[in-house]
Amino acid sequence: MIGFHPDRHMTLCIDQTYYSFVPYTCFLGDDGVYAIEAGEAIIYQMQNLAVNTFHALKVAKPSYRCEHIARTTETLASYKHIAGLFLGNRICLTKLNYPQLTAEYPDLEYAVLMPWLAGRTWASFMFDGASSAHYTPVQAYRLALSTARVLWNLEASHLSHTDIAGGNIMLSPGLKQVELLDIEGLYVPGATMPKRRSQGSPGYQHRNLDQRGQWRPDGDRFAAAILLTEMLTWPDPYVRALTPDNAESLFQPKELQASTTRRLDAVRRALSEICPPALPLFDQAWASVDLSQCPDLSTWTWTLIQASEL
Repeated sequence: MIGFHPDRHMTLCIDQTYYSFVPYTCFLGDDGVYAIEAGEAIIYQMQNLAVNTFHALKVAKPSYRCEHIARTTETLASYKHIAGLFLGNRICLTKLNYPQLTAEYPDLEYAVLMPWLAGRTWASFMFDGASSAHYTPVQAYRLALSTARVLWNLEASHLSHTDIAGGNIMLSPGLKQVELLDIEGLYVPGATMPKRRSQGSPGYQHRNLDQRGQWRPDGDRFAAAILLTEMLTWPDPYVRALTPDNAESLFQPKELQASTTRRLDAVRRALSEICPPALPLFDQAWASVDLSQCPDLSTWTWTLIQASEL
């Protein structure tokens, strides 16, 4: 449990800048603040009182607080210019750098302050039947290519997100660009392996993971193959009809890498019609024995570039 319970009257001073917690406005007069509980953290919306910009304060739950978060923050500073890594613009609150703040609020050790991204995730787009019904193959190509490029940039830098899933992909309003969320678990070459390593999200997990989980340089390859296939085939109404309304991914966990299912057959047919060159890449990932046998992200990117020119 987190003992940190801010209210709308609390402010924090970080690097000589004051931040207030944004009120939760559903109940007037309540002191509650806007917060989102995730699996590993609670994310609070804050406002820079000097310039009125919005930020996110991600407070890790006790069992997930570790030095790896601070090391990842340092690494991301070198890559925050890469498309998709805008959230690399962040500050990690440690005892060394923020002794007074972490002494007053011990739960803020390894908390991360970063920009607040407004928008919808790919998972929430899939949930939206009205938006999905107007999703076109042209948009699908564009979105999949943008996503593949972001992931290729990571892999080319010998990094991996380690938990690629629809809920960790933030979409721009025009479905032209993406930003990666939940980047604290980033695989960094040479870094000490964290105690908790990502095993992936349900619907995106390879069946054979070793002790590293997805914390490895090729850790995004299988999940990316599933995600890109989702983006490419979602314009197909039959694929959408076969996907349960409450599903968080195209495939249910028990279906992944099965020899044949009704949904797999529908997805392969849709992919062969919408983007034929991508089908062999999907098939290779689906049949892979381990992550190393999945197509790399440069192959996905160049395949989608060439397919869009056909």
